[in-house]
Formats: sequence, structure tokens, C-alpha cells
Amino acid sequence: MRVSGAHDRRIAGREAAMSRPTSPHMADGGSPSGGSTMTCRSRCPDDFTISAPCRIIKAGGGRVQISARELPDFPAGTYLWETTSSKIRLHSANTATVTVEALSNLSSSRGAETITVTRTFIRCPPVVKTVHVTVARVTFSKSTNQRYGYDNYDTPARSTDDHICVKKGSHTFLRVTIEGGALGTDFDFVCDDPSICTPVAPGAVASFDLRLDAGAHNKANTALHAKCKCPSATSFTNIAVHVYKEKMIEVVVAKIHDRTRPGTSLHRPAMNPASHTAAVNAKLKEAVVKFDITNFTAGNVVTHAAFDLDHNDALSYDINAGGGRELDVIKAAMTGTGTKTRIAIVKKLKSYYYLSQAVAIGDTRLTVRGASVFPYTSFPNVNLGSGADKELVTVSSVSGNTITLASGVTKPHPVHSRIEFIAAGWSSDPIILTEENTADGSLIAENKILWSIPHEVGHRKFREPDILGDVNDQTNLMHHQQSWTDYRLRYCPRTRRYPPAGTENQWELITR
Repeated sequence: MRVSGAHDRRIAGREAAMSRPTSPHMADGGSPSGGSTMTCRSRCPDDFTISAPCRIIKAGGGRVQISARELPDFPAGTYLWETTSSKIRLHSANTATVTVEALSNLSSSRGAETITVTRTFIRCPPVVKTVHVTVARVTFSKSTNQRYGYDNYDTPARSTDDHICVKKGSHTFLRVTIEGGALGTDFDFVCDDPSICTPVAPGAVASFDLRLDAGAHNKANTALHAKCKCPSATSFTNIAVHVYKEKMIEVVVAKIHDRTRPGTSLHRPAMNPASHTAAVNAKLKEAVVKFDITNFTAGNVVTHAAFDLDHNDALSYDINAGGGRELDVIKAAMTGTGTKTRIAIVKKLKSYYYLSQAVAIGDTRLTVRGASVFPYTSFPNVNLGSGADKELVTVSSVSGNTITLASGVTKPHPVHSRIEFIAAGWSSDPIILTEENTADGSLIAENKILWSIPHEVGHRKFREPDILGDVNDQTNLMHHQQSWTDYRLRYCPRTRRYPPAGTENQWELITR
């Protein structure tokens, strides 16, 4: 039913009187009692929230998510994320949650990469906010203060395949370099198995030595990570950590001559093997190995043993008989050494294989006693026979206990004739080392003789009851010749010199 105009006017006046600004408690956009209508601007927020729990991004493909969220009781707007940075890329940039991908280039400083997010809503002014992120990189490398080994796996440009080792119950240091503006306190340094290694938390610096404490394991490994402190816990880098029980080796060295044979008198009677202990340990700590080298006599004097039974002014070594009669004489002279590994240094060494079958003039195949023959690759030109029957031959190949010559022999050789093999030492008991290069009779440098001590011991004691073999690597202690440029033991596999073919991971093969 229609009312009179006067009544209409009264009603309109009352409604006009009720029209007033929204009270403060209605500023969230709700409708006041009485059914009045809010203006468009009163329904528009001037803010929104941003959730960015991870703002440090791993360079070269790392990703984090950043989200926008409305204030309570406001309708959802639309969002656009933008950046002018060339070091990040935005994915799903027109949604409430953007994915930020780090490219390969690092930030110039902390928070240097700016992301702008704009909220829009129909008939409302845009609201703009910014977020700052950092593109960073963490690198592990060898510390100058490291106490044990670091192996870069022969890939210096790639650090994530490196290996570090530490003595059981001890500690070492690892160099950490953080680039892009992040700091050590932005990361958790954690081992996958905390019983194997425990890092000591660093301070708020970008370059430091990280202390790494080892657990009580004889032989164990795990991975160490640098993980960002945010819900994603992204690993920025990692390294393999090996804990080993220290391999302790006691060695006693005697300098031997046969005083009845002046030709066996040593070139270096004053050489002091025990003094080489510190140099050996400075290198072999890289594999958690330690030597104790002592001299056989208290005054480091030369020991007499009448070993020169064939009067050739050398120790004649029967390769396939474990050394033979002359070595037995030296062994008997080195008593009272207990469990120490014995080493004898002699002036000259002659190593032989002995024929098991006679050969006639023109023959090219020699059959020797024993089951096998070492390759003659390094020194193929050797003497066959002795006295008036001696001749120089060239070995072209070996197989089993058969030696094949490049050309036929020029003299007949009966059973038990000997063919020489060039060697500077043997890992027998006692181990034998020589002062002279038996290939040409020249004097071997004293440093090479001293480094031959841990080399030959390595064959017998590093990998008990098996042996650690000779390898092809001049920077390695187990290099097959005395042509070293360094004396390392490696985790990265080394190529074996002699059969069986293959490689050896020296850290892992050493018994603990």
C-alpha cells in the first residue's frame, strides 16, 4: 500500500540522518546495521601480507616460493610479480604464489635482487610491495689448516665430488666460501649421519674454516651439507666425509754390508732413515696413516752380514723364491726387532728369474721357475746368463712364467741360468732397498731411497693380508718407479701398473 507523500518525506529524512561515516570498528569492509551501502573506496585495502620464508636462493637453478595473502575479511585480488634483475627468473608471476628461480650469476650484495608485487581489484587503487632476495653460492674446498686428507677427485672445477678424511675421534678443518651476500649463520652445516661427523657452527662471516669433529668409527663415511635455514632446507653444497682409524706402522731400518766383500761397502754409511719420519707422516696423514721409523743400531752404524755368496758385489735376489739364500743371511742378521717391519739397505741389488728349461741358440722363449713374471716394460734390455755365457737380450712380452725375447739368443743357456729383472727394491721380509740404479749403476738420490721405505712397506702393510699395488701416478707414493714428484695416497682410484688390471682406491683399501 502506498503511503502519503508527507510520510515519504519523513522516512527519507530519517534515512538521511542515519547516513554517516562508518564507525572505526567497521573499517574491515563489513556493512553497518541499518543496511546502508559502503562506498567502493571503503572496501579497498591499502595493504596485504607477503610470506617469504626463504630469501636466499642457490645459484644455478635453486628455487623458492613467495606468496601474497589478503588481510582478514577482504576479497581476493589479483597479483602480478615483476623484477628487473637479470639474476633471477619468475614463474607463475600472475598468481598469488610466485616461484623464484636463481640463475647462474650471483648477487652483488645481500638482498640485491628486488621483486615487485602489485595487487589489483576492480575499482580499487593498486597496492604495491617489494621483496628482496639473494642469489648465493657455497663452496667447500681444502683448508690450509686441514689435519688429514682432501681429495679433489681430479676434477678441480667441480667441488661436490670431493672427499675429506679425518682420524677417528679427532678433528679437521674444511674451507667454506659463501658468495652473493649470504653468511655462515644463514646455513646449517650438518652431516647425514651425525655419529660420523659433527660440524661446529660458524659465525656471521662469508669465508671461514669449518671445524669437523669425527665420531668413534674405525671406518665410516657420510655426507656433509650446507643447508639454508628455512623450511626448504636446500643443500647448497656437499662433500663426502670419511672417518678412519689411524693406521700405525712401525719400521726398523738396517744398513747392510758384507765386510768380507769390499765391493758391498755402502755409498752412504751415515744416511739416517729415522730422520725421515716427519716427512713421511706429513704426507701420509692424508690417508690417516702414521709411521714410526727407527734405525736398527743405536748409533746408526752399518751392520755386517756375509750375504755375497756368489761374489758379484751385490745382493742376488731370487724373485720367485721370496728372495733366496742371500736374503736369508740378511734376515738372520736382523734379530730382536719384534713386530716391526724390517728393511735392509744394500749398496747394489741384482734381481733374477732362473730358467726351468735349457735354451738353445736361436730360441726366443724362456721358461722360468715359478708361476709368473713381472712385465719388463720399463727396462726391457737385461742380461741373460753369467760369466762367459752372459749376453744382453731384449724382452718383448711375458705371459705366466714364459718370457719372449725380441730375437733369438746367441748362446746356449742351461737350466738354472738366470735372467735379470731391474728393480730398486722388494717388499720381502726384510724389505730390500738399494743405493744404486741397477739399470745403469748410477747412484740413486738419497731422498728417493728414503721415500722407497714407505713405498715398499706400503706393499706389505697397508692392505693386510693382501697388498697395495704399484700404480701409474708420479704424484703417488705407490708409483711403480722412483720418479716421484709427490708422495700422496688417494681416494680417487689410481690405475694399477701390474696385473690384475684395474684401479685402487687407496684410502678405502688400507686396513684399519
